[in-house]
Amino acid sequence: MKHFTLLSGSTPSAQEQRILKFAAWMGVPTKTCAVDDVALPGLFSAESPHSQRCIAMSDETLASLLESSSQPAAALRFLDENCAQLLVFCCDHVRNSGNYGSGRGAAENSSPQDRAIASLTSGAVRNVAVTEKAEDIFDFPQSGAMFSRQFAGLSFSATRRALTLAFALGANSSVIEPIMRVNGQPMFLQLKRASCEIFLLADSALPDVSEPLTPRSGIEDFFPQVIPVLLFLNHCFGKSRWHGPEPTARILIDDPLLTDKYGFLDYKALLESMGAAHYATSIAFIPWNYKRTSAQAASPLVAARENFSLCIHGCDHTNREFATDDEAILVRKSALALVRMEQHRQRTAVPFDRVMIFPQGLFSTAAIAALRDNNYLAAINTSCFPIDDNGAPLTLGDFLRPAITRFGGFPIFQRRYPRRLIDFAFDIFIGRPVFVVEHHEFFRDGCGKLEAFVAELQKLDPRLSWPSLTSQLERSCWMRYISEDSIEIQFFTRTFQLRNVDSAARRFLLARQEPDPSVIQSVSVDGSPVAFRFEGGFLRLEVQCNPGQTRKIEIVDRPRRAIPAGRAPMAYNLNVALRRGLSEFRDNTLARHPGVLRIARRLMHGLKVTGGGGGVAATQDSATGKGSLARKAT
Repeated sequence: MKHFTLLSGSTPSAQEQRILKFAAWMGVPTKTCAVDDVALPGLFSAESPHSQRCIAMSDETLASLLESSSQPAAALRFLDENCAQLLVFCCDHVRNSGNYGSGRGAAENSSPQDRAIASLTSGAVRNVAVTEKAEDIFDFPQSGAMFSRQFAGLSFSATRRALTLAFALGANSSVIEPIMRVNGQPMFLQLKRASCEIFLLADSALPDVSEPLTPRSGIEDFFPQVIPVLLFLNHCFGKSRWHGPEPTARILIDDPLLTDKYGFLDYKALLESMGAAHYATSIAFIPWNYKRTSAQAASPLVAARENFSLCIHGCDHTNREFATDDEAILVRKSALALVRMEQHRQRTAVPFDRVMIFPQGLFSTAAIAALRDNNYLAAINTSCFPIDDNGAPLTLGDFLRPAITRFGGFPIFQRRYPRRLIDFAFDIFIGRPVFVVEHHEFFRDGCGKLEAFVAELQKLDPRLSWPSLTSQLERSCWMRYISEDSIEIQFFTRTFQLRNVDSAARRFLLARQEPDPSVIQSVSVDGSPVAFRFEGGFLRLEVQCNPGQTRKIEIVDRPRRAIPAGRAPMAYNLNVALRRGLSEFRDNTLARHPGVLRIARRLMHGLKVTGGGGGVAATQDSATGKGSLARKAT
């Protein structure tokens, strides 16, 4: 089995430990070797084939190896001939030295680490230096596409939080393949010597996978540090690391009624656009409107059911509707939303998915429990952070997985506005389903802008498909090959479509995060009960699958305590009706007069009849669409 092997001193530094922990989180087998205790020729066992040797070390370890060797050239030749891939990452010696030059200094002033890298690359890389701009622009040259994959050709900007390192190149830099650059200088690159692929990473200030994130400091802030390591692990380990089986996508449009036109959204034009540009859409439908769809409006939507459906957007869509810890209210609203959606389906035949999108993006951990109690499939939200974390904050590692399952094992999938392509490239790369969200205002000039964005998504990965929303979620998983005939899978939804796309039978080791085993009543495969067990916070089972076969796994919870339905006060119902009426007046009339709309928004906020910051800010952003079609998104 191939391992990610870290060479270090007797005690790995914090930075080295973070890289090792990161690789393990991504499903890569890891081990360490203290070069202080082992002579260089003894690093590799005779039975380990060359192709299985993936070595990582800091530039300080490399410098120590070369300086302690009586024949540095022989030591380099040994690494060349015995490593399939060698990653050398730079530590903080440049930052700590106080020498913040541009890399043009004399060779005699360089550090031992710089001299070691120059020797390793035969002078193609001269040294590591700090870039000199106030704002960093990162990009992935198209020439490095075999390494950068979905990121190739993209760029993004980041406000500088610390000194940013890059490589200063030497005279024979033509052997260098830049994979990722910062401000035009390579920070992650590849070159080949003998039978060894050498990768150099200039700035390896990788955060710990256990580092807590916040809504204001998400994983996007760590793209410069995270993406290069992900690319290296993907190149070296491929399908034996955690990855998604297939890229899928869906367009989500919040709020509109099902009428011929709602605001700037013209359903006839949308259906024609979906057919022409080959994409699929789900409307985040407010269940309160379940009696307001006419047969005439529903007919073309039913005809397009392969590419069109509804999902559930709250219940009444009141202010902070699911941002409460009142269990009774949350369970009643979750249940009532399903009842209304089913009545709407029976009356109109428009299909819906048991998927919740929270109004204004706000929800509590109790709301997640209420969705699970009512057998929802999943939640999809712009923010995956609840208003309360109950002592279990989301971490960087949580956002490296396709779905957030920290809260009671129930899956929350992230969706994004069509602003930066880099964010969607990241989602595809780590195996997340792509969810693009917008409001009616995005269609002010028709569907052309959306079609252009869909075309850009397709360029990120030509394999991108547009299944139904339920199918998209039920097929979402993380997988890795652990032997010739065995595949390990982490899935997220209570029903899961297991598909064997290989040409031979496979044994699948399935796991779903389950913090409370007492809630599980049964597990079935294709309708037949099967044995399962709990281990390490996961429900686990094994399934055999023939080539081309699809099998349905279903997890059934034990019945929960019933909560009486109750009736909402008349004052509440009047408030909901007022809110919906004002919202529709805003979207259908005021939206065509931006100045008047701004005044109306302030008034509605004052009366507390609209949603809070998240939803309104998103709507305001959707009107501008800035940067939405830029391939080099900044």
